[in-house]
Formats: sequence, C-alpha cells, structure tokens
Amino acid sequence: MGVDVEQEPYRWDRARVVDAADRVFTAEGAVGLDHATVATLAGADPDAVRQHFPERIDVVVAVLEHRHEQWNEGLAEAAVGAADARDEILTVFAHLESCFQDESWTGCAFINGYGELGRSESRVAALAHDHLRGIEAHLHALAGRAGLPAHVADALSLLVEGAKVESAIHRTTRPARSARLAAATLMTAYAPTAHTDFI
Repeated sequence: MGVDVEQEPYRWDRARVVDAADRVFTAEGAVGLDHATVATLAGADPDAVRQHFPERIDVVVAVLEHRHEQWNEGLAEAAVGAADARDEILTVFAHLESCFQDESWTGCAFINGYGELGRSESRVAALAHDHLRGIEAHLHALAGRAGLPAHVADALSLLVEGAKVESAIHRTTRPARSARLAAATLMTAYAPTAHTDFI
C-alpha cells in the first residue's frame, strides 16, 4: 500500500510533538503541558500544535496512547527467545527493569495520569483502565498457557503495578528484580510434577 505523500509531513510533525509532550508530561505532569512549551521542545509552530491538539487534555491523551504502544512493543521485544510461557512471564519483569533504568523514569504514566486527572477527565480514566486491563489480560493469557490458575495471574499483575509505584518513589530498579523473584517463587508453587507431566 502506497504512502500518502500529503499526509507524511503531518505524521512526522505529530510524532515529534507527541514525543516532546511525553518528555514534558514525564517531568512535570499534565500541568506542564502548555502548547508553547511543547511546541518549543518539538521545534514546531505553536499554532500547529493547537490545531491538532486544541486542549491540554488532547495532548495528555496522545501521550498516554503513545505510552501504551511503547509498553506493548517493549513487552514483545523482551519476550523474544522466551523458552515457554513461564519464562515469558518473567520477561515482563525484565521489561519493567529496562523501564526503571531510564533516567527519565518518574513512574507509570497511567498511574501518574490517573492520579492527577482520573477523577475529572473520563478519557484519562478510560485509558488508564484499558492499559491495566491489557496488562492483566496478557498475564492471564500467559498463565493459562503455563498451566497456572487465574488467581496467580491476578497476583502477578499486583507485582507489576506495585513494582512501578515502589520504583518511582524510591528511584531504584530493585523493585523489578524483587517482583521477578516473587513471581518465580509463586510459579514454583504450581510447578508441574512428575506425576502430572504426561497430562
């Protein structure tokens, strides 16, 4: 399918603006997302930013949608080479650690966004809800493939989200490793036995 040449400049400008907005949101939260600041950081015309993102909330939504895509891409990359479903579960925590290693990490964008705007902005609340449900669904699918009960997937989700919060507060990568160890220990309790391996 051919590229729409007329739309290509817009896509490039939008990507730069969203990337700039993401950096502002990470550092200052939604309160820092004024059009002039984002436009300056993106090297874009403020009027163009306003045209495509009329309200501040439109910029926040674009950033969160971008972060959701990044999270899923990172999960897929981390899972490459996983031997089985249990191993792939552990790669979720490896992906977390890579997120925490980023010097700009100030916590989960969805947790931060919900905390700042979730009660007043339904779109932010919905995006945070959908992102969390996506993580939960992913872990449930992996748990099912690994022969683990559903409540283990629920516990794994709590480990993921708890690690995000602890890492943001303490500014350390350690929670990812601690959560990974807890996940491995939990899965060991449901390890297949010699008696059931043939089933």
